[in-house]
Amino acid sequence: MKPRPFLIGLSLTAGVAMLGAVAIQRLQVLDLRAEQQQKLAHATAPAEALPPPQVASSSSVSREVLQLRNQVGQLRRRRDELLPVRAEHDRLVLELAGRTTNASGLPRNFIRKSEARLVGYSSPEATLQSFLYAIRNRDLTNFFQAFTPEGVSQLKSQGLESPDRLQKLFDESQDLIGLSILDQKRQQDLISANVQILPGVPPTPILFRLVNSQWKMDGLP
Repeated sequence: MKPRPFLIGLSLTAGVAMLGAVAIQRLQVLDLRAEQQQKLAHATAPAEALPPPQVASSSSVSREVLQLRNQVGQLRRRRDELLPVRAEHDRLVLELAGRTTNASGLPRNFIRKSEARLVGYSSPEATLQSFLYAIRNRDLTNFFQAFTPEGVSQLKSQGLESPDRLQKLFDESQDLIGLSILDQKRQQDLISANVQILPGVPPTPILFRLVNSQWKMDGLP
């Protein structure tokens, strides 16, 4: 995946945010200056009128304040318009990575989420495929079926028992292309495996336990 498009999108968003911050800061300075001038005028001028120079200065500052407020409003609207563009950009970068990464760049046992099926839990690879199937289809039942009872308890302790949190997890997992097991070591009813998302991404160690003749995960990949 080439980083240049990602950096361009990031720079565009950061530039708009920086311009907005500068404009807001200048607006605050001008507001403070106008307030100070108004206090000074009230303290030194007769009650019936303000000196013409002070009135002219205050009007000038007020016009500049209004212009800056208009600019800040435009920048904020532009920032809000760019937020979905940035999200779509990141999604397309990940999708492009999945399409351009050919078979020679992916492990032979790489499991694509788009092709995952519900195949049970007879092996760690089968468990990962059923897990990806559950994520793609937002299948809560089969999502929890991929974990040991201890793993389910851990997920619930992290707040994933809430339907809202689970739906958020599913939303965040939409850009997940797939998973693969780099290596695994078995000790009786326990398999320690290194699970990778994409080549070049550091793998995550996952424990698979044999529960009623089925291999279940102790935690999220």
